[in-house]
Amino acid sequence: MPGERGSVMVVEDAADSAELMATLVELEGFTAVICSSARDARERFQAERPVAVLLDWVLPDAPGTEVCREMRALDPVVPIIFVSGRNDETSVARGLDAGADDYVAKPVRNGELIARLEAHLRRVAAVRTASETAGGAPTPALRFGDVNLDLESRQVHVGDRPVRLGPLEYKLLEYLARHAGVAMSREQIMSEVYGIDADIGTDRVDLLVRRIRQKLGHDPASGGLIVSHPGFGYQLERRSSNR
Repeated sequence: MPGERGSVMVVEDAADSAELMATLVELEGFTAVICSSARDARERFQAERPVAVLLDWVLPDAPGTEVCREMRALDPVVPIIFVSGRNDETSVARGLDAGADDYVAKPVRNGELIARLEAHLRRVAAVRTASETAGGAPTPALRFGDVNLDLESRQVHVGDRPVRLGPLEYKLLEYLARHAGVAMSREQIMSEVYGIDADIGTDRVDLLVRRIRQKLGHDPASGGLIVSHPGFGYQLERRSSNR
């Protein structure tokens, strides 16, 4: 029944694309809220309190990245997925930097879009459940070398330096940290981090790893924390607090 799972904002000025995505989310039990401009999206975001946002890169009155930053500042948890005709690595990186959780290229593959949406909603539900279960318990953390992950606040520090990771970047780093010392295949990462088994190309994993390394300041050639296994995947090394 449409609407029983909350609303999903579809921020898209092309009517055919907006209607397609609206139909897809309504078939999954959501109410689709279509916004054709940045101004409309800004006004309705706070009023609607959507459970997720599907956001186009190009809007008639502002870049999608600007809208994404504003939404992320208002809500640090709600899944924001860019749905864009721009599929180059630079655009994907800029979208993630703006605070998006994911990036889906047009033309949209219906099953892939819904799979990614559901995966991010499961992630948010799991984070909220873990927070409620923890109650007043001490904040758990994972430490590897000079890298510290605060699992409650989802903040990362290298030494005393805070590192700003996007939601998907943080999730990948936490996933590797929880499996420290074990080589994880790209396919495993796609399934566990992205939450889907769809054939969308594992090059996205390589992009995320490169960005995490850059932000941590860990050059793999000089002993970075995340080790590559050519043709297979990645592993986070177990290390003491001294690098």
